[in-house]
Amino acid sequence: MISHEAVFGLSEATIRLSYSFSLGPTTWSIEPGDRWLVLGENGAGKSAMLSALTGMGDCVSGDRVVPSQCAVVSSGFQNALIEEEIALEQGDLSGQVVDGTKAASILHQIEQDAARLDQLLDGLNLGGVLDKAFRSLSTGETRKLLLARALASTADTLILDEPFQGLDAESLAWMMDHFDSLLGDRTLILATNKPENLPCDVNQLMFMARGQVEEISAVDNEEGAEWLAHVKRLSGQPVAIPTWSERDQVSLSPLVELKDVTIAYGGQAIFENLNWAIGSSEHWQVTGPNGAGKTSLLQLITGDHPQCYVNDVQVFGFKRGSGESIWDVKRYIGVVSSSIQVAHRMSTSVERTLLSGFYDSIGLYQKATESEQAHASIWLERLGLTHLKQAPFSKLSFGAQRLVLIARSMIKSPPLLLLDEPCLGLDGKNRALVVAFIEQLIEQEETAIVYVSHDESDQIASIDRVLDMRQFLPKR
Repeated sequence: MISHEAVFGLSEATIRLSYSFSLGPTTWSIEPGDRWLVLGENGAGKSAMLSALTGMGDCVSGDRVVPSQCAVVSSGFQNALIEEEIALEQGDLSGQVVDGTKAASILHQIEQDAARLDQLLDGLNLGGVLDKAFRSLSTGETRKLLLARALASTADTLILDEPFQGLDAESLAWMMDHFDSLLGDRTLILATNKPENLPCDVNQLMFMARGQVEEISAVDNEEGAEWLAHVKRLSGQPVAIPTWSERDQVSLSPLVELKDVTIAYGGQAIFENLNWAIGSSEHWQVTGPNGAGKTSLLQLITGDHPQCYVNDVQVFGFKRGSGESIWDVKRYIGVVSSSIQVAHRMSTSVERTLLSGFYDSIGLYQKATESEQAHASIWLERLGLTHLKQAPFSKLSFGAQRLVLIARSMIKSPPLLLLDEPCLGLDGKNRALVVAFIEQLIEQEETAIVYVSHDESDQIASIDRVLDMRQFLPKR
C-alpha cells in the first residue's frame, strides 16, 4: 500500500521498459524530503529505475505513483534533447542553416527560481554559453546547463543520474560546496558510480544488481552502512588487453601536426594560435575547463570538425583539404567520445557495434571476417559482457555502452587512440579496468594516446605530456 504522502511509490509493481527488460516486482516508497542514494555496477538497472520514477515504461502489475513535478538530469534525458535538435535540423526543408535551440531556451523550459538560477550561472560560469546553440555546447557545458536547469527549478523533487559526469575540476568543486544549500529541503534521488564523492548527506540507500533491487535500507543503520562501505570498496582486477595481430603499421612521425590553428563560432574564438604535434607512441593529456575546445581539437584530428579544412592540419601524412578520403585517416585512429555514443542510436547488437570498430563506421555494413569475430569475442569475455553479445546496444545502460565503445576504439590496435572522457558513467570496477587497459598500451609503446578527463581520480600518472588548452584561450 502506497501512503498518501509519498512522492513516489511502487507496490509490488512490475515496470516494463522494453520488450526485453522489466523491473520488479518491487515495493518502494519515497517520502517528501527523503534523500535517496541508488547504487550498483554498470548495467545493474539504476538508470532504468530512475526513468521508471518519471513515469517511463508500463506498469504491467501492481501499483505506481509518480512525482507530480520533478526535474531530471541524466544521460538519457540529455540524449533525448539532442535527438529533438537533430530532428529539428533534419525536418527543416528551407535549405537554410538551422542554428537550433539556444541554451537559454533549454534552461527556461521549466519554471525557475531566479535567485538560485543567478547563483548557478555565476558559479558554473555559464553566462557565456546562453546565446549559443544547445548542440554546439561541449559535453561539460551541456551537463552544467542541465544541472543549473534542475537545481534552479521550482520542482520539489530532483532525479539525478550521474549528474556530475563531464564537469571540470573547478565546476565540480563548486557543486560539492553549494549542492546541499541549493537542494534545500527538496526530495532527492541520486544515482552514482562514485559514492565516495557524494555532494550531500543521504538518509536512504537502494542497491541494485542484474536489474533487480537487492537492498533498501536507511543509511544510519548497521546494515545500510555495511552496504555503502561494500560498494565503496569495489575495485577491478588486472585484465590483459587483447592485441590485434593484423594492425596497421605506421612508420612516420609526427602522426599529427597542427600549425597556428584557430577554432571560432560566430566570430568568437574558442581557442587560437595553437601549434601541436603528436609523435609516434607519444602519450598526451589534454586539460582545460569546460568549453576550452578539447573535444573540437580531437574532432580536427578525426576530420569530424568542419573547420579542419580551413586550418593547417596534417594527420598521418595527409594534409586536410588536399583530396584525401576521410577513411584514409580514420583507419589509423580509434576514438571514444560522447558524440560517438550519441551517434550509436540504432538497434544493432553489442557484437556488431564492437565489430564496426574494424571498419570505422556507425553500424556494420559488411560481413566481418572469422578472425575479427573471434577477436571481438575475446574483448567481450575480457569485459565480462559475453552474455550481452546479441543484446541491442541501444538498450544497454549508459555505462555498459561506454565500455563497449572503449573496446570498439581499441579493437583494431590503432596507431593513435583519442579518448575524450572515456570513463564517463563507469563504476569503480570498470574505471579501474579501463585505466589498466590504457596503462598497458602505454607500456607496449606501440600506440600514441590523447587522453581527456576532468576527473582527477581517472588521471594516468604514466602519461608524461600535457597540452593545457588554457594557454590558447583568446584574450578577452
